[in-house]
Amino acid sequence: MPRLNFIKQNDIDPEAGALIASAEHTGAPDPRVVRIMARSSAGRAWVKCWNSVLYEGRLPHKLKEMCRIRISVAHKCGYCSTVRSNIARADGLTEERVHDLLHEGAQLSPRERAALEYADLFKSGDEAIDSDAVYDRLRSHFSEEEIIELGMLCAQTVGVGRLVRSLNILSWQEACELDPALLEKA
Repeated sequence: MPRLNFIKQNDIDPEAGALIASAEHTGAPDPRVVRIMARSSAGRAWVKCWNSVLYEGRLPHKLKEMCRIRISVAHKCGYCSTVRSNIARADGLTEERVHDLLHEGAQLSPRERAALEYADLFKSGDEAIDSDAVYDRLRSHFSEEEIIELGMLCAQTVGVGRLVRSLNILSWQEACELDPALLEKA
């Protein structure tokens, strides 16, 4: 049971309705979290920012979604670990690919490996990414504009992911019941 209430149907104004409709179309963020965030102007601003970070820019959306899922599973957010972007799915991010990126990584390109390594480092703590060597490795696969985009995605995923996890929209246990493969990663 979520710790904060979803917006009531009669409180959905045109702006909230558009944000919820967008989430229903894209699949990420999931409409459930948008129905909570739409209750405040700060929450709405975050949804707009997140949509921009996740769906706009130079990096392929599928790569960003892979990083988002990897970080979400690492911090055992049941909700975020089970959410999938319909756009990334259409671009070939199948559950088989998700399983691979969470486990052996045999299907990953060098660029995907570099992004996921950065996501892992970002999730592990401040000191892990505070290194010239980390950015030198990133530069061998990404432009500086793409590195900024990747960093913003990871920052949003780690920070807001902690908040969303605490909302208990879907517990880790419930997520593992939906997707037993998550237990292998825990």
